[in-house]
Amino acid sequence: MALFKRSVTSAPYEPLRVGPENPGAWLFTLRSTPRHHDGIKAAIESTGNARVYFSEPLAYLRGQGVALFRVEATGFDWLPNLYRFWRETEAIEAFAFDIALYVNNVDYVTSLRGLSPDEARRAIEGAAEKTPDDPRSYWPTPRTH
Repeated sequence: MALFKRSVTSAPYEPLRVGPENPGAWLFTLRSTPRHHDGIKAAIESTGNARVYFSEPLAYLRGQGVALFRVEATGFDWLPNLYRFWRETEAIEAFAFDIALYVNNVDYVTSLRGLSPDEARRAIEGAAEKTPDDPRSYWPTPRTH
């Protein structure tokens, strides 16, 4: 009797690789507190002209827990929604948190705190690279599905 033996082996796990898809979109990373991952992601994707193509609700960078958002944006209509979510969340919780802008996923540009949505847009436009004409050439690994 094979009580604990599998009769069929499972297929190997193959992760789905994704990356930016829109040629000419600005590519940048936002980092913030893990507690507000879902709200920040929803604010970024609220208008349809920005997409989080990769996010990590809890990553540890230099011993600090952060939420990561790799974003491709074709426009910036979502920034007022992000600032509104940020302002309302801080008022409800009485706890200040930051949202920081990075390019190339590791190069710090600025904190969005103290910037208006227009200033944040200019900071992104000035620092972020753009998706090449062949977006998949930018992907670090091929898509597996």
